[in-house]
Amino acid sequence: DGFLLEVPAGMLDTDDPEGCIRREIMEETGFQVTKVNKLFEAFSTPGSVTEKLHFFAAPFTDADRVSDGGGAQHEGEDIEVLEIPIDEAHAMIWTGQIEDAKTILLLQHAAFQIFKTDKIA
Repeated sequence: DGFLLEVPAGMLDTDDPEGCIRREIMEETGFQVTKVNKLFEAFSTPGSVTEKLHFFAAPFTDADRVSDGGGAQHEGEDIEVLEIPIDEAHAMIWTGQIEDAKTILLLQHAAFQIFKTDKIA
């Protein structure tokens, strides 16, 4: 307890969505990805929130790690990089350890499109 488990993300600032996710992956995880795949876009609550979320997936290997990651210190980030098996990550949704909507959506995408499972958790 006492931590939030979520996928890398950040504000667009002056970047395009692809540039932003590449930057955030590098800052937060220490991985320099060479290819990002745009999955979809979504509003968290259309009608009351105007922020559009851009969802990506990116393949990586241990060779893509170029730093420890951990986030941007000037932004107050203190990030620990974790790799969790998909079944365990899905179980964490139901235990309340994963509450972040964007992370839940990406886990569902991974289950249905990457791991080809038919279970929700």
